[in-house]
Amino acid sequence: MDYTTISAADVRSELEAVGAEADTAFGRLDARQLNWKPEASRWSVAQCLEHLLTANGQMVAMADRALDPARGRTLWQRLPGVPRLFGRLLVRTQGPDATRRFKAPGKAQPAASTIDTGVVRRFVDQQRTLIARLDATADRDLAGIVMVSPFATFVTYSVLDGWRLIAAHERRHVQQARRVMATPGFPE
Repeated sequence: MDYTTISAADVRSELEAVGAEADTAFGRLDARQLNWKPEASRWSVAQCLEHLLTANGQMVAMADRALDPARGRTLWQRLPGVPRLFGRLLVRTQGPDATRRFKAPGKAQPAASTIDTGVVRRFVDQQRTLIARLDATADRDLAGIVMVSPFATFVTYSVLDGWRLIAAHERRHVQQARRVMATPGFPE
């Protein structure tokens, strides 16, 4: 799937699919399994989900700010062409097919300590909330409204690209969590 061109309806379908997949794949794991890491420098299943919870919350907050007509636009939001360039680039680099690894921004880093088993339910519930938020903007021109990244204030992209980024990023980390479970030594 080319996440750089999917519609808001496709984003919605992807959010539903990822939520269902996470529930099925991770919903029955116990705390030991959710927190198991293949090595100290890699994330556990729980850390992947916690990272998505945090990053998604920050993304939606910035999208909400951009959608608020009472808020002014930053210089970066007004620069023509820049949001389109950043949007496509970020969606491509954070998607499931990207091969380069990135360090998560500090405010989206998961906890280093044990994460409770409720992380799966919180993620699945967040998917429903995200879908409702996306549905509430169905009458808006999401491709024409520019938002600021919650992670770098000079990075801007359309609100639609923000939703595309959420969908692509989620797919990437759910695949990462599945790879953790497929690693030799994963507790049964």
